[in-house]
Amino acid sequence: MHEAHPAPLSLPWHLDEDMAMYRLRRLGAETFEAASLMLWAHALGRDAHDHPAGWLLCHSRARRALLWPQSLSQAHEAEATTVSLRLAAASPPSAETVTRLWFWERMVARRHWRVALCEMSPRAVILPVWLGYVGTKARGRHRLVVLSGLSGEPLPVLKSAVLWELGQLADACENDASA
Repeated sequence: MHEAHPAPLSLPWHLDEDMAMYRLRRLGAETFEAASLMLWAHALGRDAHDHPAGWLLCHSRARRALLWPQSLSQAHEAEATTVSLRLAAASPPSAETVTRLWFWERMVARRHWRVALCEMSPRAVILPVWLGYVGTKARGRHRLVVLSGLSGEPLPVLKSAVLWELGQLADACENDASA
């Protein structure tokens, strides 16, 4: 039986289309699109008011997690969005995966070593991203660039998660077409 999760939270877009195009072109992208990637937020530590001090944003297919060092108060409940490409992780990563991702984050930033994961159910969080596609027609190769819709920074650690979710969408479309 599946555990019920609250409605996903959606982080706000800060990078508009013009800035995204500019940054993606500087990274070699020829085409781009807006997307939203669902991650699972796991609470980290406690502040003075006994609220989570930060969040570990995870996807089971990502090489590393993202640290969200503040509350999720600026996030709002997800609603209908104009983004047509929604990449949704159906279920949270396993406890082993989250533990591994948190271990690597603590190894990278030793100041986090004493911070512990909280025993709370994970919360679905929708991260706005821009996807840039770099194509090499001569060799038939393509490359994906993932850019944060919050900061505009490249997020190579989420590339494998985005590719996996795109594969899931392609499989679903293929199954719908054959049905």
